[in-house]
Amino acid sequence: MRSFNTTPAVSVGSHLRRRWQGLVLGGIFALATGLALGMANRAHAQSTSVVPAPLASSASPSPPEPDADNIVSMPPANWLFVQTGTSFTSDGKTLSIHGVAPQTLMFTDRPERMTGDVLTNRFVEFWNQGKDNFQKDPPNATISTAIDDKTDLVVVELTNPRLSGDTLTYDIRLLDGEMPHAGKQISVFIDWWYGPGWRRAYGPPPAPGARWGWGWGPGPYPGGRCWRGPYGALHCRPYWGY
Repeated sequence: MRSFNTTPAVSVGSHLRRRWQGLVLGGIFALATGLALGMANRAHAQSTSVVPAPLASSASPSPPEPDADNIVSMPPANWLFVQTGTSFTSDGKTLSIHGVAPQTLMFTDRPERMTGDVLTNRFVEFWNQGKDNFQKDPPNATISTAIDDKTDLVVVELTNPRLSGDTLTYDIRLLDGEMPHAGKQISVFIDWWYGPGWRRAYGPPPAPGARWGWGWGPGPYPGGRCWRGPYGALHCRPYWGY
């Protein structure tokens, strides 16, 4: 979510590319883990009364509720988001993701490896909410596409998202690489959102009255909730995601 410093003498392009190559690899791991978790959840649901909700890539917008005994509060972490589409177009100043997935994936590896998901339309609505929101502090993102059967990475800054049907459009500022005009099978890795965070109502947590801050809402899980799949991995949903 923080802009990169463009003043050092070292090659900014190579620094950004190494940074985002690592991010893409982490995102691929999260996608693979999430798909496996979704498959395991479906199999587990068929054999027990617990019905964990599937991952974003395979879930419907209204997934079944997890077993209440398996729910825990969402821990604060640096979350990265992944949005995918069937194709894209760009004029160099905007990026339009066509056939965008209805759910945006999220992942982190601290304090433990976790995956999560939010509705894409809720992600867009949340863009300018909160003190340190994305609109005030635009996130960087890597755009991964396949051009002539080769993976192409472009690093941009994202602003002003708008969703129309299944087309999600951003204003972009190029940071590294060359943005193709069009292509198929796009993945956008967005860095980063810290949340949910504590709001100190009557002293530091866990003091009585302390509640979740940037990214908090009402209810017994004000920051969001997570549940563990049959293999122990946490899958989370922030309160604002659904």
